[in-house]
Amino acid sequence: MKKSFAIIGLGRLGLSILKHLSQVTTNIIAIDRHEERVALAAQYTEKCFVCDATKKRALEDLGMNGVSHAIITIGDNFSSSILATICLKELNVKRITVRVDDPENADVLKRLGADETIDPESDLGEMFAKQALSDTVLDYYPIDDDYAIVQILVPNDFKKISLLDLDSRNRYDVNIVGILRRGKFFIPKGSDLIEGNDILMVVGASKKVSKFDQVINH
Repeated sequence: MKKSFAIIGLGRLGLSILKHLSQVTTNIIAIDRHEERVALAAQYTEKCFVCDATKKRALEDLGMNGVSHAIITIGDNFSSSILATICLKELNVKRITVRVDDPENADVLKRLGADETIDPESDLGEMFAKQALSDTVLDYYPIDDDYAIVQILVPNDFKKISLLDLDSRNRYDVNIVGILRRGKFFIPKGSDLIEGNDILMVVGASKKVSKFDQVINH
C-alpha cells in the first residue's frame, strides 16, 4: 500500500517538505489556517485546504483518518501543535511527526502521541522528506542539489551477496562506501558480503539511491 501524507502548517519548513515529497508522490494533503499559505502550496499538490487542525471533525472531514504519516510543522503556536497531535492520534493516523522549536517540548508531544519530532534549525525539508518516503532510509546527507550520502537498512531476510556480485556501481550507478554491522563500521572490499540488518552507506545521485533502496528492500 502506498504511503499517504498530510502536512499541517505551511510555513517555510512545511512548504519545503511538501515541495520535495511532491516530486515523488501526489498523495499529499496540505493544510493551514492562512489562505495565502494554502495558495502557495497549490503548486505542489491539488489537495490544499484552509483548515483549523485543532478541530478533530475538520480533520476527519478532510480524510485525515486514512493518512499514513502526518507532519505537523506549526511553528508559532505550541498549544495548536498539542491539540493537532491529540486529534490525529484519535483519528488513528499511523505515524505523527511534530516540529518543536524548544527541545524540552519534545517529551510532552511524544507522551501525547507523536512518534517523532523535528527541529527546524537542524532538519532540512529535503532531508526529512527523503526519510519519510522510505522506512529503510535511516539518514540522508545532501552533498549538493543532486547527490547525497544515504544510510539504507538491509531487510532481515536479505539473501547474502558480495559487493562484487551486486556490482552497484555499474548496475545502479551508486557506490557503497561503508557498512555498519551490529554497531561496528567498516569500509568493505569487493569480496565482503552484504547481510540482513546491515546499514549501507551509499553515495550517488538522489534518484539513483532511491531506486537502489527499492531494489535492496523489495
